[in-house]
This record gives sequence, structure tokens and C-alpha cells, in this order.
Amino acid sequence: MHHARQRLPLLLAAAVAVAALGACSGPSTEKPGGADAATGEPPVKVTAQPDPANAALPLDAYGFDKSQQKVLQQAQDILTEACMRRIGFASFKNSSTYVAQPDTRRTTSGIGLVDAESAKKYGYRTGELPNRDAGAAARRDPSETAALFGPQDGAPAHPGAPEGGCAGEAGRKLYPRSAKGSSAAPAGNGVVDELAQQAGDRARGDSRVTAAIAQWSSCMRDAGFQVKTPWELQQMEGTRWTGPVTGEEITAATTDVSCKQKTKLADTWTAVLTAYQNTLIEKHKQDLDQEKKHLGEQVKVAEKVLKDGAA
Repeated sequence: MHHARQRLPLLLAAAVAVAALGACSGPSTEKPGGADAATGEPPVKVTAQPDPANAALPLDAYGFDKSQQKVLQQAQDILTEACMRRIGFASFKNSSTYVAQPDTRRTTSGIGLVDAESAKKYGYRTGELPNRDAGAAARRDPSETAALFGPQDGAPAHPGAPEGGCAGEAGRKLYPRSAKGSSAAPAGNGVVDELAQQAGDRARGDSRVTAAIAQWSSCMRDAGFQVKTPWELQQMEGTRWTGPVTGEEITAATTDVSCKQKTKLADTWTAVLTAYQNTLIEKHKQDLDQEKKHLGEQVKVAEKVLKDGAA
């Protein structure tokens, strides 16, 4: 019994030593992309992004690329026009059909404005061309609107128009509904969009991001701007930032981007968002692969429409 009592302190000391060694060696044995045991947050490696607004993210591989989006838009326009002419609108033409859209670089990311050159020129404005469709909708007569989109605000349906109007018919041809029935949502980027939203929500609450935002807020405060998060400034477009771009807006925007660079907020955001997206991809790989297959089939249908002029 006496010997057992002597061994107990030695065993406890050995256990403490092993635990200490484990704590020291833990990070080196952690699997890439695995969660931190204490916080549940995935480990990240923050690296400088030369173009943070357009930084590649893991979920990008599962969605439509720009060329595919263009093919789909053109095919939808062709199908919509064919339907409208079939039901009596012989001169109807979608304003976006075959219009070459400028290949503009994005200037914002999920953390707000990050492009220094855009901040100097446009402040918080997007710098995009006016929405031509908005003007066309304002000039469109009610019967044409009903034929294009289906009955609006209790108005009667246009004779011969398909359900949801010609735009709805074109969408159904390009984005077939799933086998679950007519009420199922059209196939598309649903899984990708949902996971991207989840990853973004988690990244916003991540301790690395919130710490960087606190540093950014302090940097902005030193420059005379009392704001807690980058989204506060970004959301002023259309409220405070209206009319011609002012010197005040340019100063706010350039200071915003400068503080993001000084605190590495944009780089931290990209690294953390990448980690969460990778975690979700690993968990939902089968669903994502299936959706990507469906997207490829949709692009093939759209390419056939462009070639033949009909579905």
C-alpha cells in the first residue's frame, strides 16, 4: 500500500508531461482543413492576394464560369423571343440579346470594397453601366409584360402565353426541373449557392475575421471614420453615397481599402472563407458533383439553342 501511494504522484507527473508534450506537438499533427479542437474553427494560412476581389475560391469550380453564363443568357433570350413572337409579339426583342457585356473586374468581396483603383475613381459605386432592362420594363405595355412574365398584380393572363410567361417557358427549357415533380425547383446552382452562403455566414463570425475587423475599425477611427464593420460603409451606396461622387466618399473609400490592406483584413477573409468552403465541399462532395453534372447538361442544351435557334 505504501509503495502504491509512492507510485501515484509519479504516474500523475508522467500524465501531465505527456499532456504537455501533446499540446506542443498538436498543431503539427493536425490534418489540413481540420477543425481547431478548442474553437471548432478550421486552421488557415493567410497569404497576400494580388487581387482580393477576384481571388479564386473552392466553390467556384462547381458553378458556371463566365463563358457558360454568357451562353445560357443568350440561349434564354433566343427562347424567350421565339415564344413572344409565337403568341403575337412579332417585333419583340430582348435588350440583352447578344449585347457584349464589358468584362469588368470585381471590385468588392464578401468583406466589402477591396479594389484601390476603383475606390479612387468611383468611391463605393459599382461603376457599371445603367440597367437597360429596367428602362425597357418601364416602357413595356401591360399586355406585353403579362406575356413575358405571366399575370402581374392580378391582371389577366395573355391569351396563349405559357405559365410564367415566355421567360418562364425559356427557363424551364434551359433549367429542367428535377424528377421530384412539377413543383420542384429548377436545377441550377442551388447547392453551390447554399453552401457559399453557409461559408460566408461562418466566416463573418470567425474569430480571426472579427479580430481583423476590430483592427480595421481602429484604423478607420484614427482616420476620422466611426464605423464598426466594413459593411456599414458599403451599404451607404444609394443612401449617403448618392448623386455625383464626392471628395468625402472618395476619401472614405480609399481609407477603407487602405485600412483593409494594413490590417490584412481582405487576405484574412479570403483565407478563412476558403477554409470553410473546403470543409463544406468535403462534406457535400457527392451533391456538388451531381449538381456540376447537371450544370454541364444545361450548358449543352443552351449551346444547341444557339446552334439551332430553338430547344
